[in-house]
Amino acid sequence: MSGSTHIRVLLIDPQPISLTGLHTILKGHPAMQVVGVAGDVDAAAARYQELRPDIVIVNVHTDPAEAVRSVDALSRYQPALPAPNVLVLTSDAAATASQVLRAGVKGVLSCSSTSQELTAAVRIIATGRSLLVPTVGQKRGDSPLGQLTDREIKVFTLMARGFSNAEISAELTLSQSTVKSHVQRIMEKLGLRNRVHAVIFAYEKKLVGANF
Repeated sequence: MSGSTHIRVLLIDPQPISLTGLHTILKGHPAMQVVGVAGDVDAAAARYQELRPDIVIVNVHTDPAEAVRSVDALSRYQPALPAPNVLVLTSDAAATASQVLRAGVKGVLSCSSTSQELTAAVRIIATGRSLLVPTVGQKRGDSPLGQLTDREIKVFTLMARGFSNAEISAELTLSQSTVKSHVQRIMEKLGLRNRVHAVIFAYEKKLVGANF
């Protein structure tokens, strides 16, 4: 991140209504600052050159190819520097993830995610870490993960990425006692012995990927 005390965000979204919504959510977070917005890739690339944000959020709606083009355009403006930290918002995270992650996107988040999930993702990706959040409606079928509630899936994902209870509490805006209760229930439901076992289990079930 830059030397600023805020995470500096550039938003790319061709739809004015959703762009306004994203801007409102992030503007209301004390640790974040929206430094620029753009309605298309070409405008965003110029703004990226000018502003050097910590993270770029690209709302692609239904077109993953647009996210790939966005990353390529942003990277061309600063070829000598590390790839930009890009978070893609999409209506179909499962279908989009494989395409955009190969292009260098740091994370993929469902458009149906809550504002808390969005700001948590921004904080994670601004540090250079990667993130792939399962969609709320993702079908878990007969997998052991089907025993978990959607909130427990979110807690377990962060557990598997090495987050402490205090860090999970901060990311999901939950009390530490609530997080502790979720962790205990997760371990019991999945028959896990400890957090190391939880990480192994999460990788085996592809809840998190090797790039984490």
